[in-house]
Amino acid sequence: MAKKVNKNNFDIDFTFLHARNLIVVLFSVIMLVSCERQSPTWKQMDMAESLMNTKPDSALAILEGIPAFNVKGKETSARYALLKSMALDKNCIDTTTFDVLQPAIDYYIEHGSPDEQLRTYYYQGRIYQNKGDDDAAMQSFMRGKEYCQEATDTLIMANLMVAQGSIQYSIYKIDEFINNNLEAANLYKIIGRTDYEILSLANALDGSILNNDKSLTDSIMSIAQERVKQKPEFASVIVPYNLSYALKFGNKEEVIRILNYYESMKSINDVDRLDIAEAYCKIGDAPNAMRVLTSIPYTSKTRSSLKYMAILPRALELNGDFAGALQAYQDFSTTIDSIHMNIFSHDLLFYKERHEMEKLNLIETQKKDKVIWLSLCITCVLLIFISYIYYRYKLGLAKIKLDDKEKIRLQLEQENLKRENENLELERHNAILEKQAAELECERQSLTADNLRLKIEQLENESEALKEVLERQKYLAKPVEDAIKIRIEMLNGLLASRITDNTSYAEPYRTWKDQVIQDKDEFMNTTRLAFKASHPKFIKYLEQHGLTESEINYVCLYAIGLRGKEVGEYMQLKRHYHISSDVRKKLGIDEHQTNIGIYIRKLMKQL
Repeated sequence: MAKKVNKNNFDIDFTFLHARNLIVVLFSVIMLVSCERQSPTWKQMDMAESLMNTKPDSALAILEGIPAFNVKGKETSARYALLKSMALDKNCIDTTTFDVLQPAIDYYIEHGSPDEQLRTYYYQGRIYQNKGDDDAAMQSFMRGKEYCQEATDTLIMANLMVAQGSIQYSIYKIDEFINNNLEAANLYKIIGRTDYEILSLANALDGSILNNDKSLTDSIMSIAQERVKQKPEFASVIVPYNLSYALKFGNKEEVIRILNYYESMKSINDVDRLDIAEAYCKIGDAPNAMRVLTSIPYTSKTRSSLKYMAILPRALELNGDFAGALQAYQDFSTTIDSIHMNIFSHDLLFYKERHEMEKLNLIETQKKDKVIWLSLCITCVLLIFISYIYYRYKLGLAKIKLDDKEKIRLQLEQENLKRENENLELERHNAILEKQAAELECERQSLTADNLRLKIEQLENESEALKEVLERQKYLAKPVEDAIKIRIEMLNGLLASRITDNTSYAEPYRTWKDQVIQDKDEFMNTTRLAFKASHPKFIKYLEQHGLTESEINYVCLYAIGLRGKEVGEYMQLKRHYHISSDVRKKLGIDEHQTNIGIYIRKLMKQL
């Protein structure tokens, strides 16, 4: 009982120490974060952020003046990365890599406030835009827009909508382009950025004119003109749309009046020249339309714009240049088809649907996570309950186990005796197996000796047979006689190596074999020619049975005394099998009963 009390006291002490250590760690983390935010580096970043919208060049200079070794910790690195990306963008320094922004992406996407997440996604999208990856840029903007309800950075919200609208304009989603710019204009108005508001209204005006929506165009135009009265210096932003409005909705007199206004201007940019040329085309003034178009320098980007390519065919047609108009129209058609193909080859047309699917998948995943966590909690409760029941059950069994210990001990003794008996039996069995293994080894050695005697006898018989060939046939062709003599010499070497168990005697055989292998065709052709001179009937018999030159060469290897295994090694196994099969068929040799070497040598003697 005393031991149990001590254990409970120990558990209480351990829990107290664990809680105290946890409090110390949490306090240390809070103090570390607090100290980090009070550091000189953090104060410099505060100053840079305060100057970001009014003096972005000074903000960038402050950030670049912070030494890299002072930017420590994930949060500090993330804030520095985000502020520097903002400063670069506001100073019109476009970046196409994530080298600067990456720490902010790594930290703020998971741990940032709504404003920090909104900014991170916006500048991530801007980098994708600079890289030309509008699909990835749109995905970043859509994710950033999710935080607009909670974020407070109105300027970034408006900038995000304008950036999103620029991509929508490029894929002809004009309604969405208009809505985004109108929302952005309203946000710019709230924070007092009339300059940005007028630019967004101009974008919306351009979209409504393209949509041929006169009612919306009139509404936007009235708002824009009201803002221009407050900021006359931005009148040049709205004025060009007067001509676009007249071209789309006005009559000929209104177009002529605006054209007269433009002609009185001393300098006109290339984009406005396109509107002027289009206006001249509308009133049928072909010479002036061509004059304005040709006044655009060849080096200007406007020359390669889609709008220029659309106006040029009409102007050429009005001037009577139908061939030029047809060619210009074909160029325009090719270009517009290429643009359409490029748009449809990307997923941008379905960015909303895809984003909604991602949201639904995320919500579904969160639901599944909740179900999983709830299941885990229920499982833990059940495990605790089952553990308690099991613990009570174990206590109940404790007394029974004490009673059973003696029985178990007796059973163990009986089992040990049984194991000892089994071990003795196993030892006797192993002794028998060892004796059998020794007997088998003796038999193997005896078989090896018999096999050696058989091989020696085969070598002796073959050597004697070749010697008898030399003695019986006194007028063998010189190449055949030389080949047989070399064969006898090699067999003698092999015989000596078998008898003495010394491989050096077999070295001449291996050397001869290697030389023959190195020039197989030469050796086989020479052997065939020798047999043709010494045994013409034999060679003629083979030719009459349809054997090819290579097959006769093969047969001659048997004729000079080589065995099937040696011929197989010499010819290589696969090739040897095919030639042997063909020769047997042509000579009518049984596939399994007749030895081809014996048959060939017998045939040669008969002929």
